[in-house]
Amino acid sequence: MAPPLSNSSSAARDMGDMGDKRIRKRPKMEKVMGTEVVADFISNLPNEILIIILSKLRIDESVRCGVLSKRWLGLWKHTLHIEVDMRYMIKPITQLLQARKPRTLPDFNTLSPSMLKVGYGCNTRVILLILSHSGLTSSCRFRHLNRSFGFGEVETCIDLLIDRKKTLKDLSLECVSDCKETAEKIVSEENTYILNFPPGSFETLGSLELINYTIDCCLPFEKCSVLKNLKLKRIYLDDVTLSGILENCVLLENFMLLESTGFESLVIVKSKLKVLQIQALCVEEIEIIAENLEVLLLDSIICSAKDVSIHAPFLKTFRSYNYSMYARMVSNEERKSIMKAHQIFARCADLLGEEAREWQLSKNSHVANRIPTRAGPTTCNIFRNLSTLSMDLDLNNIREAGILSYIMRLCTNLQVIEIALPVFRPRNPSGSSSSHSDSTFWERRELCYCIHQKLKFVYMRGFRGKEQEVEFAKYLITRATAMERITLICSDSMGVAENLLSLPKASGKLSINLKLNANNPLDEFDKHQNRLLKR
Repeated sequence: MAPPLSNSSSAARDMGDMGDKRIRKRPKMEKVMGTEVVADFISNLPNEILIIILSKLRIDESVRCGVLSKRWLGLWKHTLHIEVDMRYMIKPITQLLQARKPRTLPDFNTLSPSMLKVGYGCNTRVILLILSHSGLTSSCRFRHLNRSFGFGEVETCIDLLIDRKKTLKDLSLECVSDCKETAEKIVSEENTYILNFPPGSFETLGSLELINYTIDCCLPFEKCSVLKNLKLKRIYLDDVTLSGILENCVLLENFMLLESTGFESLVIVKSKLKVLQIQALCVEEIEIIAENLEVLLLDSIICSAKDVSIHAPFLKTFRSYNYSMYARMVSNEERKSIMKAHQIFARCADLLGEEAREWQLSKNSHVANRIPTRAGPTTCNIFRNLSTLSMDLDLNNIREAGILSYIMRLCTNLQVIEIALPVFRPRNPSGSSSSHSDSTFWERRELCYCIHQKLKFVYMRGFRGKEQEVEFAKYLITRATAMERITLICSDSMGVAENLLSLPKASGKLSINLKLNANNPLDEFDKHQNRLLKR
């Protein structure tokens, strides 16, 4: 009986060896909780690819990847982008702030020395990370808390970063509010972090973004001879500082000034400027002189239209909307109205914006076919080279429709018109009431060069099938010979819009697209902005 036992045990050993061999033959498979899963193939990628992946993460996350996997160890030191977000690196203080009652600013005098050491410890940690990083970094985003991280050391970290990273070209610096409530307040010197950089700190940068600060001097912008992209959002600064910043940035091509206060006048004289976006500003006057400006984005500007001057003869894209909730808050605070799109267009076309002019357009709709009365010295025609015109406009208001009619006559290269109709209309909108029918307003328009030869795409959001909305659509369908597509985004019903499908088309290429309750216009506006600013 012994041999059989020996044979069976030998067979068992052989089967065990075979099983071990089968397991060893599958190194790419692992057993987890009794199931087989595919191994981590990402770790088998080349270092160059892994570094690109780590560049998409915050620096604390990329460091953790090296802790969890030896394959990733040390790769974070070579990332092309550094992102520091102090909200995830000072947990004790952020937890304290979140535990505070709403609308109550934290009393930092009550923080114990041990809690304050956490802030200093994080400062040290950031400095050590910067000193340990050895890659050719091209961009950095640095976000810090207003009071819990600061103590005058924000500038130290950034100065060290710029000094060590000679390849750094793009810098984004943001002060995050300690409490959610402060983010909703109007920007002021009292509730923002005051930057105190030494002269010439930004001279090597090609792109700079500053969010939620007070800038009390222009010295850090001295010798900014290579800076091409500048974004200032929620910044408190005075007229002298703003003027000094623009004067120092001699090669500025893309400038964004958003939700900022402290200055009374916005004067921009830049020959190299190509893209300009201003949003939610409350100023006494605006003067823009930019010979090579191609894209102008205006959103919710609080200023009298008669105090606006724009000299941009080669403008290609002009967008004017009133979407900013922040601007509405400022408007209520200052008791001043937000400038509407048709007002700025009328000003740029030298049309009178007074009551007499409004009465003329509403009572005598044919006046839009005549040369307008001048409100002042003739300026350059900024509409001549436009290819895209986007605006908030009430087509049911005869005054606004008349201004649009005249603007189209000034455009010789216009290919795209985008109109966002108002969501709510007053019961008696100004300029829309008259003693005679307005149904022939668009029918009696003379066929201008833009409509006859150039216009290709028209988008109308908020289409409700009102009389003037329908008449404008008919005017384009039956007269625009180069049209390729009309898109009507209907608010509620597409019944009236469907009747337009049977009209004779002046263009054989024309297609009419009807949509119901499409994307929020705010989302569409953001998409357009991002597309333009990435050009």
